[in-house]
Amino acid sequence: MSTEQKRIAVIGAGIGGLTAGIYAAKNGFEVDLYEQQGVAGGECTGWDREGFHIDNCIHWMMGTRPGSALNRIWRTTGMLAEDTQVYRADQMYTSEYDGETLTLWADIDRTEREMMAHSPGDKKEIRRLMKYCRLAEDITIPAEVPSELMSGKEGLALTGTGIKMMRIQNAYKNMNVADLAALFKSPLIGRLISDFTPGDSVASGFVTAYGNFTGGDGGVPIGGSKAAAGRMLAKFEKAGGRYHPGTKVGKILPAGGRASGILLENGEEIQYDYIIPACDASVTFGTLLPESFMGELMKSMFADRKAYPVYNTFQTAFEVDMAEEPFDAEYNFESPELVFHEGAGPRLTVKTYGYEPDFAPAGKQILETLGGGSESLYPWWQELYQDREAYEAKKTEIAETTRIVLEDHFPKLKGKLRLLDAWTPMTYARYCSAYKGFYQAFMISKDSAKLPYPPAYVEGLDNVILAGQWISPPGGLPGAAITGKAAVQRIMNKEQMDFRLADAGFAG
Repeated sequence: MSTEQKRIAVIGAGIGGLTAGIYAAKNGFEVDLYEQQGVAGGECTGWDREGFHIDNCIHWMMGTRPGSALNRIWRTTGMLAEDTQVYRADQMYTSEYDGETLTLWADIDRTEREMMAHSPGDKKEIRRLMKYCRLAEDITIPAEVPSELMSGKEGLALTGTGIKMMRIQNAYKNMNVADLAALFKSPLIGRLISDFTPGDSVASGFVTAYGNFTGGDGGVPIGGSKAAAGRMLAKFEKAGGRYHPGTKVGKILPAGGRASGILLENGEEIQYDYIIPACDASVTFGTLLPESFMGELMKSMFADRKAYPVYNTFQTAFEVDMAEEPFDAEYNFESPELVFHEGAGPRLTVKTYGYEPDFAPAGKQILETLGGGSESLYPWWQELYQDREAYEAKKTEIAETTRIVLEDHFPKLKGKLRLLDAWTPMTYARYCSAYKGFYQAFMISKDSAKLPYPPAYVEGLDNVILAGQWISPPGGLPGAAITGKAAVQRIMNKEQMDFRLADAGFAG
């Protein structure tokens, strides 16, 4: 069946929406991509301050290693262009506790040796953890075809990956990251594990993430998040898609088992054959559609806050008046001075961008920090935000404390830091309509459902197909992109088209 005259509205120009828009346009659909903000990318973005560039998203990215289905998506969409350089760090991050440090190296053998030297009493658990991290090195995320559309042959091709993933999950069954960390006598090893993912997220997530990194798949596209999103937008428009920045969709319009179209916030009603909401799930169900259209699994995810947690962060960016990097890559340490309210965490993550020469003027560096916290912080931020003067004052106060903490911890930074910007959960809520101000989706915990992936289909609306990180918890770039491609494949299946043509001839 031809796609001629078939029209698709994509709501949200984050990575999921951009991916969906690109695949839809390249397959002959007439596509409109709506974004409430003026800049594409959603949380995958950055901004400029006083000659510095602040990157909000990509610290490392799965799918940079050639050959995988995810890598083909990145190449198809422009996330990775032909001339995009990929930076591959020799370490994932370093954790400090009680004056000692350990590093997760790209060389997993080195990590194992240093762990063993640090804590010989943990020999058995260290070897066990590294065994499963090695097993995860060649695990790839299924990204070819949505599971319900797979042929037997395609399903068989994933058997090896599935078996390895099952072995890892069974090894750390019914365990969160905090449970995994508690297996070790060394508090530092525990901190090293929990500095990557929060304590109540599923333990296998750490194993697969570190294995992905040591397997050579965790690179960073040079130029950063905003540049990557810009390349994707250019691909979309080159394919014939129409981009509508600063245009907010108010409603999806149900009509007899389908959606007739959308209602823009300005009152304009536009008809479409298909609609792909690629925005925050709390916006899709509650604003665009009544909550009654929300599926049972997603309802349970919003209801069970213990099983599907989200988090809060306070982040800063500083100018560093020195040419050399003050430390390597990403560094985590204890900072109880930054527990500014109940629910705020005592660990601070610090990152520099020496591998990005255009992020700072010559002779200077840019340094960013992230302090985590539980979702219980969000109501406090919400209330504070009602008084913008008090809100800005609190931001400045926490940022100043952060500066003092950094200079005390790293003496070489003394007198060399100047605040460029600070942002909070309210920043993500304001710009991205993010649920409780969190830039990812629900996390997966040991209390989550065994298959914690909400369906992409909206019951009662045959032509509304979901995309974005919220149907691929815990979210992030890969899940967003894969669901964006899958949304178009699902539409192509409904149109009786061969969805397997989705990647054909898309190199340009």
